[in-house]
Amino acid sequence: MTTIHYSDYYLSQRKKYLKNKSKLVETVISKIKLFLKNARHPGLHLEKLKGSNVWTIRISKGDRIFFYWIDSSQALFIDIGSHDKYRRY
Repeated sequence: MTTIHYSDYYLSQRKKYLKNKSKLVETVISKIKLFLKNARHPGLHLEKLKGSNVWTIRISKGDRIFFYWIDSSQALFIDIGSHDKYRRY
């Protein structure tokens, strides 16, 4: 089973990202639950960014959760939002 840690930046971005978007809240919660249950589930569409240790979970076609693996069973969520944020990492 996987443990998730949340950076302060992730938490602030999540608040902005999910504000007034109840359907999206449900999607994010379901993706996080799936990640906790089986971090390698194909429905998460995990992707490692080239030249980086950052991974992404696909929320929707254009949105991602960005995270690092701390070790094989712990992840640190660092950002959430538009797919284009990958350029930062």
